Amino acid sequence: MKFRQSELLSATSIMTAGTKVIDINIKDVISRLTVLIIGTNDDWTPVGQAVRIAKQIDLVDGSDVLHSMRGCYSQGAAFYGTGIQPFNYQNYSDHGKIKAAIPIYFGRSLWDQELALDPSQFNNLQLKIEHDYALGGCTLSACTIEVWADIFDDKPSELKGFLTAKSHWTKTLVASTTDYIDLPTDHPIRLVMPAAFSNDEEPNINIASIKLSEEQDKRVVIEAATPQLLQMFEQAYPEVVELMEGKTVTNTDVEFFVSPCKDIQLNPMATADSDGIIHGAWSGGNGRVLDSSAGAEFSGMIHGRSMHGIIPIPMGRKEVIDDWWNTPELGNARIKMVTGAGDTSSLYELLLQQYRKYGA
Repeated sequence: MKFRQSELLSATSIMTAGTKVIDINIKDVISRLTVLIIGTNDDWTPVGQAVRIAKQIDLVDGSDVLHSMRGCYSQGAAFYGTGIQPFNYQNYSDHGKIKAAIPIYFGRSLWDQELALDPSQFNNLQLKIEHDYALGGCTLSACTIEVWADIFDDKPSELKGFLTAKSHWTKTLVASTTDYIDLPTDHPIRLVMPAAFSNDEEPNINIASIKLSEEQDKRVVIEAATPQLLQMFEQAYPEVVELMEGKTVTNTDVEFFVSPCKDIQLNPMATADSDGIIHGAWSGGNGRVLDSSAGAEFSGMIHGRSMHGIIPIPMGRKEVIDDWWNTPELGNARIKMVTGAGDTSSLYELLLQQYRKYGA
């Protein structure tokens, strides 16, 4: 075997909110880190997805930040960076287990021979996970977190650098406003990902249009409304598909939470004898309301797009390093984002994935 998996943190209870700091003492090259969260429900009332329990994930080397995003966006960046959906099990049943895997890829895919994290290039790598068990599941009675690393046995001979993903900018959403954000010119940009995680509104309602430009708008890279951007770029990715379990309450709206935030289809099926009809009322965002003429436990298959409210904009062919937006050669690059009517209780953010060369 040329590859192996190493457990950096065994399953550890996180029933007190806080921050878990894990020293990365591995010397071998790392292709991927994965944070696993498992919670045990003690109720039927959904609070949130398991991924929400990871409030923030940072990978640092002293003051040098290599990865920095909320858990949901770390998961979304993994999806849009690789096209492979991270594991989620949206289990909202009493005593059931709700689960999430949050991968951090340092390459275009697992075992990328050119892009991976080389610990020998750094002095004091640490993974910091801010967590709050009360944000996910159904009033959890237990919750654990663990961390795994996918490691090369031998250093890849073609290794050039690694992918770094960060939340570059964030703001509480204000309806019908325009923001201009200067983009970093330290490393080439592979993915631009405006994002607006909301239980109540779809991403194209929160963010109405986007414009990317160079040299103070001298050259426009792309300018379009977000419905058009989603139509153009989401087709390059598979649908988000996940399982959900829960329970409806007779003639009562119950909100359940899923990963996709756009074009969502719910297919709940009662798992016990029931004469009730389950109705999935339309609602925007990742909060989905079900009601039923009779209370019933159900399982369902969820389909949709725009994981966690992210609008993916790939900068060229995702597999070709030389295609990516070479902002270090520019004097200026920026994005213009215009908000829509929007969910003004939510944050909207600009997420970026960049290519960082070793020795640069």
